[in-house]
Amino acid sequence: MANQEIINLKKKYLKFTKLNHSDYKVTEISCDICNSKKKNLLSKKIMWGKKHGFMPIVSCSKCGYIFQKYKFDINFNRDFYAKSYREKIFKNPLPSKVFLRDQEFRGKMLFKFLHNNFKIPNKGRVLDVGCSVGLFLKPYSKVGWDCYGNDPDKSFINYGKKILKLELKDQQAEDMNFKKNFFDLTIIMGSLEHCYDVNKVMNKCSISSKNGGFLVLEARGDPQSSIKNYFNHNHYRYFSLNSLELIMLKHGFEPLLTTRYPITGPSRKGSIFCIGIKTKKKSNIKSIIDDSKKKESLLSIHYRFKYNELLNKGKL
Repeated sequence: MANQEIINLKKKYLKFTKLNHSDYKVTEISCDICNSKKKNLLSKKIMWGKKHGFMPIVSCSKCGYIFQKYKFDINFNRDFYAKSYREKIFKNPLPSKVFLRDQEFRGKMLFKFLHNNFKIPNKGRVLDVGCSVGLFLKPYSKVGWDCYGNDPDKSFINYGKKILKLELKDQQAEDMNFKKNFFDLTIIMGSLEHCYDVNKVMNKCSISSKNGGFLVLEARGDPQSSIKNYFNHNHYRYFSLNSLELIMLKHGFEPLLTTRYPITGPSRKGSIFCIGIKTKKKSNIKSIIDDSKKKESLLSIHYRFKYNELLNKGKL
């Protein structure tokens, strides 16, 4: 059954993405957080652009983490974000003026929130993982921080480098390499859902962060539409407040604030945030998940999604 699903998924999805290479591999995966192989099916069909396509979404039976059941290999991931993500699917290889204004505004809002509420140093080094054109770094550049950013979207990186004069790198997050204890602040604003290997990325962020360095994670949060329309093909995982904290704890960060408060303004409705600080050692994720307060059941996921679906339809 699984083999036939993989064959059908591969054939149709490669046609959709216009990456028609038969040598890409597809495998069924385990939970990124606790490595459990036990899953609950949430949805078989999700959004492929403007239509629905087969791509099962599951939740981990042990911790409640939500992710795509099947995973294409790293070569597909590299080709997708380099060749298809914007130009072939979204028909626009360059950022719009609306996008640029929004990212610059969100960057200012985040800078203000962090420096008003946390003991962020006046100067230091900041990394933006999945930085797009890099405008989240602009407030830090203006006050003398050393700014680093990476993104696999070459057209957006080139725009940030040439037009905005920012120091950015066309690179998969999994390929980044920095010195140990290097960064005072790392931000991942909605990009962790797109990474090929979330644990490799988080581990690299942990190693390169100073003890006491800050990490900011932003994710999509709860559905703002029907479940079938909420899940989409280029989001490989879907975080809740609980799973954002778990992924931080797993990689040596202590969550300080986990919230639905719109830290970066109102344009990303439903976004959730987790702000943490690097500790000297990683947590025992198994013992944390075994604590019933740090896992989410299938029933609670269904109720959470159903509540938001009714709320968005104006029925509550």
